[in-house]
Amino acid sequence: MINQLNGARLHAQNGATLIVVLFLLLIIMVVGTFAIKMGINSLAVSTNAQINQLLSQSADTPLNKYLNTADISTLVSYSSAVGAAIDEKGTNREFIFCYKPTNSRAFGLNADASVITAKANGDDAELVNSGSAGFCDIERDYGSARQAVVTQVAITVPRTRDVTKKPGDNLVRGTNLSEGTGLPKNLVSQDTIRVTTTAFLPAYSSADLGDVQDNCLSSDAAYISDNLSEELSSKKTLKDCLSEYNIPVVSQVQEFTLATILEQTEAP
Repeated sequence: MINQLNGARLHAQNGATLIVVLFLLLIIMVVGTFAIKMGINSLAVSTNAQINQLLSQSADTPLNKYLNTADISTLVSYSSAVGAAIDEKGTNREFIFCYKPTNSRAFGLNADASVITAKANGDDAELVNSGSAGFCDIERDYGSARQAVVTQVAITVPRTRDVTKKPGDNLVRGTNLSEGTGLPKNLVSQDTIRVTTTAFLPAYSSADLGDVQDNCLSSDAAYISDNLSEELSSKKTLKDCLSEYNIPVVSQVQEFTLATILEQTEAP
């Protein structure tokens, strides 16, 4: 009888120990799962931040190239997309081209641009007297040897006055015109252009890249990048189109006042 009681007591102790072990394993499993989930979330946040930084830098690069341009006369010539856009100012037309730094051709040539304008009806845009050379090939036209980011550039001339600018903001400073001496017209330009860059990562697309190309960046289906004008504010943009395919995309806009400033260093 004593041996039977000892056996029953030992069996009960083993059962209790097993329950405690299982309970501890359950706790460890829950804590481990929570830690893994937190790690995945942290990794996702970190990855999103890195993607956003990469796209922001890629979108900034073409803007900086225009910002650091010293030769205004070449920039506003009709051979460049900027000059061609200025020549057709007041028309709501966009001159678009793909930023391809690995290409040996000069940056922003009119010959490499396409001209699009928003349709009166519908969200999409149409080509205007130009070919499709300005559209980025999203499977080939990468901004670096990493073959990750594609950047589309759009040049427009604002049709409405910038309310943040005061009358006379574009006048040349530091020049003495007291004797009525006029400045040659080709030396001073007061044109304003708006540059919109759209940088994106095609590899994250939820659809076939060929479909994205056909539906967002082609002669049959194109979208404006700049809808800041009041009459275009409701139009769908290239950024909107790409976002529909879950493609990470960043769009940046900057306005430039093109002016050659002459400074008088000696009294006349």
